[in-house]
Amino acid sequence: MNERQSQLLKLVITTYIKTAEPVGSQALVASGQLSVSAATVRNELRSLEEMGYLTHPHTSAGRIPTEKGYACYLLTLASETPIQQTHQDTLHTHKQHEDTTRGVKNMAKYIAEVAGNAVIVTFGPHSHYYTGISHLFSQPEFRNYAHAMSMTTIFDQCEEKMPEVLTHVDIGETRVLLGEQNPLGSNCATIVTRFNEESLFALVGPLRMDYKQNIPLIKYIASIIS
Repeated sequence: MNERQSQLLKLVITTYIKTAEPVGSQALVASGQLSVSAATVRNELRSLEEMGYLTHPHTSAGRIPTEKGYACYLLTLASETPIQQTHQDTLHTHKQHEDTTRGVKNMAKYIAEVAGNAVIVTFGPHSHYYTGISHLFSQPEFRNYAHAMSMTTIFDQCEEKMPEVLTHVDIGETRVLLGEQNPLGSNCATIVTRFNEESLFALVGPLRMDYKQNIPLIKYIASIIS
């Protein structure tokens, strides 16, 4: 992938994350971030699709990222946004709760609201807590009935799924599990941190989630829970 293709891929993904609509060449040119013609952009988008980083819905001329596209974005293109002081202050307030478990649950509720996705917390093999399901299902992807149904099984099968998620992340580590690599399902992404042998904190959302905001949030959770 050349430099211009990398720039285009990043622009397609950041635009799609914001709009949830397939991204066309005219919209990319109109963004004012490119110094090439619409014809050149179309050719590069076609190349990115041939390389497997983009695809397009049958009903649209615009492109959307593939799992491979998101993986590339995370590895080489995405820069993280510093966590806002307001978020730090609120999370620290919850951290000070005299009941540690309740404090972590309060943090989970807050993160679910900020990220607009769901959070699953595992406190041990048979102790799971989840919140933010209404936020998750308000995302455009899950207006599709089949996608919504596949997501509901995640919460029905927490006890069976979480041990496999644990195997993907070391204690103190924060990882993003995407699509086919995600034990919770190929239609979603999970940003997960593991804070002891049997406990984890996981943000679950569509592949089109705001990684620049959400990864720092989960890393911050890891730093104050550990």
